[in-house]
Amino acid sequence: MMAQALLDTPFVQSAKPGSGSSSGSGPGKPSGRRWPLLVKLAVTVVVLGALAAGADWAGIAARLSAADPWLFAAGFAVKALTLPFASQRWRAVGRAAGFSLTRWTAFRLQMASGFVGQILPGSVGADLLRGWFTWRLGHPAGPVMLALLVDRLMALLGVVLIGLVGLPHLAAVAPPAVAGTVLAGALVLAVAMGLLLLAGRIPRDRLPIPKRLRDGALGRTVWGAVAQLRAMAGNPAAWAALGHSIGVHLATITATILFARSVGLPLGWLDGLAIVPAAIVAAALPVSLGGWGVREGAMVAGFALLGFDADAALLVSLLIGLSIAVLSLPGGLFWLLLRSETAARTAVPTSHGGPDAFPTDFSR
Repeated sequence: MMAQALLDTPFVQSAKPGSGSSSGSGPGKPSGRRWPLLVKLAVTVVVLGALAAGADWAGIAARLSAADPWLFAAGFAVKALTLPFASQRWRAVGRAAGFSLTRWTAFRLQMASGFVGQILPGSVGADLLRGWFTWRLGHPAGPVMLALLVDRLMALLGVVLIGLVGLPHLAAVAPPAVAGTVLAGALVLAVAMGLLLLAGRIPRDRLPIPKRLRDGALGRTVWGAVAQLRAMAGNPAAWAALGHSIGVHLATITATILFARSVGLPLGWLDGLAIVPAAIVAAALPVSLGGWGVREGAMVAGFALLGFDADAALLVSLLIGLSIAVLSLPGGLFWLLLRSETAARTAVPTSHGGPDAFPTDFSR
């Protein structure tokens, strides 16, 4: 499968413990790598199948045929804004991590990863592909991996901040347990990030963990990554990335509102801020293909809290998913061109290491 072939790149393999030729080889290895993808495919099919089985497709078709074309087009146009915002976030975290990309190169990388990301689990596979192409374009492996980590953190932090803005409205329409869970999740994230930044100030030999774990390869890698994350906390480029992340999520929320209104649902701004962040987080989880299924389930559940029809909620979520798929189609051309461009490089610079020597130790 193409998705598995892309994940089996040297970039990904070298980041896996024991991926060398002397271990893990054998007839069963390919199937061992394939089963997580099959599980995520099963999750996607089961969730979408359950939602589809209970849907009134005649009613959905009637809503869609009566949709306001101008609001529909506006929703599609606003959703398209997520592409430049996301590419600029990658450019900003790259600058914070120590490598530079032009706006055009960052956009090409975003488009290519978005295209292939439609068949990869959650947003993780697309991130790995973007990092791999960035590395093959000649940028150091260590900073690229650091940028991947920071990119995910900024995406998560951005959606949590927006979710906190919508939390009072969510608390007004949802059971206390729902709003409490959102607040607890935000607090856990805040505490975890605070502990990470605090740990970066402690010398590794003084960390309160067993010496064998602390001084091993994993301990050096984790401690080195934490120290670099702390160093990046004062970098303006990292905070610019957070701004781009918020822009991505606000564009998605706005598109959701416009799509909803185009099919006759009076979804308001506070409604969007309250329920869409949860759907964004669900779609980013590496449990389904391209976020399909879990996004729809989260959207239907969120719309139900507001008293909206489940079929209409499913339609709006499908419109969001389809808009992502359509907008990603041009990325296929960027993907082919990037493959040709990186394949044309006969050698990776010595300072970056070869494909089989991808470093994962941030403490160096």
